[in-house]
Amino acid sequence: MEQLSQQVAKIAAQLQQEGKEPSLALVKARLGTATMSPALLQAYQAWRNGAVTLLSDPVPQSQPLPEPQVSSDIKADLARIEAKLDLIIKKLGI
Repeated sequence: MEQLSQQVAKIAAQLQQEGKEPSLALVKARLGTATMSPALLQAYQAWRNGAVTLLSDPVPQSQPLPEPQVSSDIKADLARIEAKLDLIIKKLGI
């Protein structure tokens, strides 16, 4: 279980570095396991609750993580999508 917990923590850290929210489905896909196992669910829940941390070498504080490059087209598309989402939420009264 400990090894699986560390694998889950490592994959979750990789997903976060990629700007993705680690979900059980994404972790499972990265592990390559064909079926859902109770051990995987327990390891994921333990990581999600903060009970498991990555034991590998942390990134030194002196070296900041590189800023992801986002093109202006993507930024414009995102702004347009956010505006439409705001309008939908307003119309739904949420």
